[in-house]
Amino acid sequence: MATELQIAVSRNNGARSQGPVTIEGKARSSRNAVRHGLTAKTVVLNNEDPAQFKILCEHLANDYEPQTEYEQELVGQLAGARWKLRRCNIVEKGIFDKAVDEMRPRIEAEYEGADEEMVTIFALEQAIDSPQLKSLRRYMTQILRVERHASSQLEKIRRERPPQPPAAVPASENASQRNEPGEKRPENAALPNEPDQMAETGQIHRVPAIPERL
Repeated sequence: MATELQIAVSRNNGARSQGPVTIEGKARSSRNAVRHGLTAKTVVLNNEDPAQFKILCEHLANDYEPQTEYEQELVGQLAGARWKLRRCNIVEKGIFDKAVDEMRPRIEAEYEGADEEMVTIFALEQAIDSPQLKSLRRYMTQILRVERHASSQLEKIRRERPPQPPAAVPASENASQRNEPGEKRPENAALPNEPDQMAETGQIHRVPAIPERL
């Protein structure tokens, strides 16, 4: 069981912890919130793949790097809108496929030698005027407004965001860059002006003796 001292220390540490403080840390934390698919429960249908929606959220989070709650909300709106637009494309295809299947027997009976192109033309003419497709188009228009608003706001935030400072170069790399190329001299190597080494290389210059005065 925790003592009163341990409880006090835990409270003190918890009060000090304020989450990530650097720009990189805040951005990473915000992207994690979006990547977890916070809007998946209200966007993804039971017969749709949540993993694909999560991948979409990850791509958008990497593109826009949300750093605030408002930016997270915009990325969530953008992900939800694009996911719904994909669904609308599938529904639109289903409406046209259904019209083709319904029109094929009638067209083949009325027109001898009717091909698939003719069947498709008649089916599209019928489907375009259907209430289902008109409702779908109105729904897509609403989603496009949300998608364009979220996208434009995120692009504006990204343009106005101050540039990130360049990454600091480690001190060891700076030191190696300042050294001139060439073989390094051992720490205990004798300097060239030491007598022993000069004697071995024949570089000793003897000072002429001064003649004694008479």
